[in-house]
Amino acid sequence: MNSTIKGRTARTAALAVTAAAAALALAACTGSSGSTGGTAPSSGSGSTSSAPASSSTGSGSGSGSGGSGTGTSATGTSATGTSATGGSVGGGAGSACATSQLSVAQVNPSVGAGQYYSTLVFTNTSSTSCTLVGYPGVSYVVANGVQSGNPAVRSGAAATPVTLAPGGKADSVLHDSNGISGYTPQQCQLTAAQGLRIYPPNNKAALFLPWKTSHCAGLSIHPLTIGPVTHA
Repeated sequence: MNSTIKGRTARTAALAVTAAAAALALAACTGSSGSTGGTAPSSGSGSTSSAPASSSTGSGSGSGSGGSGTGTSATGTSATGTSATGGSVGGGAGSACATSQLSVAQVNPSVGAGQYYSTLVFTNTSSTSCTLVGYPGVSYVVANGVQSGNPAVRSGAAATPVTLAPGGKADSVLHDSNGISGYTPQQCQLTAAQGLRIYPPNNKAALFLPWKTSHCAGLSIHPLTIGPVTHA
């Protein structure tokens, strides 16, 4: 009787051990398949981040004079448009007027209360339209073209483009003291001049306007002023 009970107990224990081993094996299989499925998100995120990196390798430069850019957008119309290449000054018709296309004259002199005013008139002597914008550069000259005194200081309203057809004209107002005016002799240093050296706006070549006069050449003062070019 006791031997029979002991046999049944041993078989029951063996079955329990077998069931536990089977449960452990099943749990191991389930955990392995779960870790394999977890690699998909990491693989997917890698392929997504590679797209921007690939697109950033493209480069190009804008064909306009406004500058260069990176990426294909640099070759678009924003870089090659007329606002970047600037074929004409201020967007007016024709290119910038060169000194060789112009002549200059002084008209309408006016003297009063120690002040001198006149108008410089630029004329387009070429056969094509051109544009002036800005202030002329003006200074007195003595013998041999040597500058006398300080150059003219800019004065007046803001500059706007002026397009000159062939034969067209543009004005600029010149102002100076009339002789010694309100200056002391030491400040004025009254000097005989032979004329005016005049640089049209945005030019490095000058025109010479003969004009024998006397002016204050003292370097401590700035009596000569010039206004922007305007429509005549």
